[in-house]
Amino acid sequence: MLNSIKRLIDQDVLVAWASIGFLVFLCGAWVLPENKLYHQMLIFLLWLPALLALFRRDFRLLFKQPECVLYALFVAWTLLVLWVEGGENVLGKVKVTIYVALTLSGILLAAQNRKWRFESMLLYASIVGGFFALASWVYFYQFAAQPFSARLLAIGLWDTAIPAAHAVGALAIIGTFMLQTKRSSPWVMMLLIIPAVGYTVFLGFNQTRGVWIGLLAGLLMAGVARPSRLTAALIALVIAGIAFIAVLTPEVFLQRGVSYRPELWSAGTRLMLEHWAMGLGFHDYLIPIPEIGQSFKHPHNLFLDIGVRLGVPGLMLYGVLWLAAGWRGWVSRAQPLGQVLLILWVFSGVSLLTDGIGLWLKPNADWLITWLPIALSIVLAARGNPEIRNSNGSVPVS
Repeated sequence: MLNSIKRLIDQDVLVAWASIGFLVFLCGAWVLPENKLYHQMLIFLLWLPALLALFRRDFRLLFKQPECVLYALFVAWTLLVLWVEGGENVLGKVKVTIYVALTLSGILLAAQNRKWRFESMLLYASIVGGFFALASWVYFYQFAAQPFSARLLAIGLWDTAIPAAHAVGALAIIGTFMLQTKRSSPWVMMLLIIPAVGYTVFLGFNQTRGVWIGLLAGLLMAGVARPSRLTAALIALVIAGIAFIAVLTPEVFLQRGVSYRPELWSAGTRLMLEHWAMGLGFHDYLIPIPEIGQSFKHPHNLFLDIGVRLGVPGLMLYGVLWLAAGWRGWVSRAQPLGQVLLILWVFSGVSLLTDGIGLWLKPNADWLITWLPIALSIVLAARGNPEIRNSNGSVPVS
């Protein structure tokens, strides 16, 4: 019995187990029929091996880094606000903080895989995503017979326009900048045109303007951090794509205006300052827009929503954690994974400024732009920590 338990928590077993869970995290939503099954698979394939790995000292050493401390402080403040202010489904929100911690741990565990390089897993997941993005376009406009003016949705679980665009944009960035980690033949590169087209048509026909701006901002950051002909070409491609849409169908830019974002942000800021100390907790709140006679459940800005719910101290704690991830990407920009983190961080930050709906939610499409950048930052920090490497030479720096 004891030997069976030891084999179960063997490092190679756990990292392979978590690696499968990580791929499910990135790709499972394309093919699974319901969110419940997606969550159950994450529990068994990602969170459970992460939990078992915590019994290993060599794995616990990987958490000796600033991002983990900052996350712990942010969670502690969240739990304090929940205890004082309360809200709907308090227990559920407490559980989500654990889910996120286990997800971050599971991704860190998967990154220790000696056989499947972490960068390769990211690249292959992105390639799969590109094919499914193209399949989504074909299904939506051909089989579902939607008009081309309709906003494209993904097949599978990402069936809401804006979160789908967030997740697909994140996968596109990952694939673009992970390509440099593999040498491929010309035939393989030609085949990769298919997922590239998939991402292009999905993000174009999805019509989420905040994502277009986020992609452009991310590529501009790439041009500053690691200037290259590829980056310049991608920036030109995005600008040309936006200009093409503006000429061909200008109503995409004009029909929704700025979607009352300034009014939502202004009202959200006032609400945050009125409850600056500890926020409103997780009670439902509404932001009225008198011009259209409607009220919204959030200010369409993740950072403002955090401030409203957790107060200014909570927003500051999350801000420090988020800035730490950006700094990690900047100082690691010579590495492909560091480039991915930096560009994804910029893309995510810009997208969340205009369309972020909430942080402590069960696994969904937005986790690829809220928690995945934090996870990549933790992976890079663990790789670059000399204390960890010296304490345990078996921890691979893949």
